Amino acid sequence: MKTKLETEAKKYVQSKRTPKDTKPLTARRYLAGQALAGLLVNSRGAQMIDIKKAAYEWADYMLDDDTS
Repeated sequence: MKTKLETEAKKYVQSKRTPKDTKPLTARRYLAGQALAGLLVNSRGAQMIDIKKAAYEWADYMLDDDTS
C-alpha cells in the first residue's frame, strides 16, 4: 500500500513530464551535445553563451553535406 506522500510525489513527477516541455532530439541537437562535451574540457573562463554557440556551429558543420 502506497503512502499519501508517495502518491503525491508520483503525481508531481507525472505533472512535470508533459510533452510540451520536451523538445525532440534532432541530429543537430545530438551533435551539439557531443561537441559540447568536448568544448567543456577546455572552457575555463569562457562564457556559457559562447560555448553553446560553438557547439551548434560544430553540429552545423558536421551536418553540412558539402564537406563530406
